[in-house]
Amino acid sequence: MKFGTSRGLERERPLINLVSMIDATFLLLSFFLVTSGSAMLEGRLTGALGTSRGASGDLQAVVVEMLGTNQATWYRMAGRRIDGDAALAAMLQPMNKEPGIALRIHEGPSVADAAQLMQIVRDAGFQRVSYAPAP
Repeated sequence: MKFGTSRGLERERPLINLVSMIDATFLLLSFFLVTSGSAMLEGRLTGALGTSRGASGDLQAVVVEMLGTNQATWYRMAGRRIDGDAALAAMLQPMNKEPGIALRIHEGPSVADAAQLMQIVRDAGFQRVSYAPAP
């Protein structure tokens, strides 16, 4: 920006362009309005698993682990070994479905076995199903 001549004979008034400043102000204003609105909505989201009222000691999700190999798989729930799909379905049927269920599948079983486990859980009446990888 040239504020004067090199000889100093005439001085021009500097021109300030306000259009770019107004654009930047509206851009920042719209950014903060949009992001503050989404933070309020995000706070109301509930997880797929957890407690029903948010207090500790309430209903906890059931965790079913799938172990074994491609040829032979078995399940573990609450420290008990369960052999066979029918036995697992019989154990899941009388349980409370509200808190949900977490499936933890170890390295041995195949993808088809994992899909079969998910179908057993859905048939038992669980609506909230989460996948938790094995540690």
